[in-house]
Amino acid sequence: MRKGVLLLALMIVAAPLYAQQSVAEAAAKSRNQAATKKAQPVQALPADAPTREDVLKLFDVMQINKTMDAVIQAAKQQSMEMAEQMANDRVPDATAEQKKQIREMMEDVMNQAMGPAAMREMVEATVPVYQRHLSKADLDAMVAFYSSPVGQKILHEQPAMVQESMQAASGIQQRIARVMFQKMDERMEKIAHPVK
Repeated sequence: MRKGVLLLALMIVAAPLYAQQSVAEAAAKSRNQAATKKAQPVQALPADAPTREDVLKLFDVMQINKTMDAVIQAAKQQSMEMAEQMANDRVPDATAEQKKQIREMMEDVMNQAMGPAAMREMVEATVPVYQRHLSKADLDAMVAFYSSPVGQKILHEQPAMVQESMQAASGIQQRIARVMFQKMDERMEKIAHPVK
């Protein structure tokens, strides 16, 4: 049972990798980079870089929080479906109480890893990226576009498009994850119990 729970936890973190970088991974990477940056000199921004407020205005117009929430919800749903399948494969005779405990554990881990604090951290980590790669004029043009009717349509439809895309890829991801974890399990077994 312990091995199954550990495998489920690993899968929860790894599942969204096939569609895009998981939110938890992005948050962890951001934390690691922030720690590394403390030891490194701050990279200078270009002279025509937008301000932090300019970037946040773009994020607001682009409804980044809404889009991120849709991505997170889709990733959570997809991860739960994959984790439940893995739980059924790994612990086929699980009691109702064990299934309930596994589901509660998965929900708790996902809510902690993909909660509002992680979203805020990712937004803050992204601001300097936009400042390094886009000028104020670029941001102004993007704000104008996303404020237009076509831009607003894209923004309105994007959460559904992201969720539908992730659902379309779900079966492929499940197949890949099953094969990947089966191979990992076989190799771990060989490492743990070498043939003599």
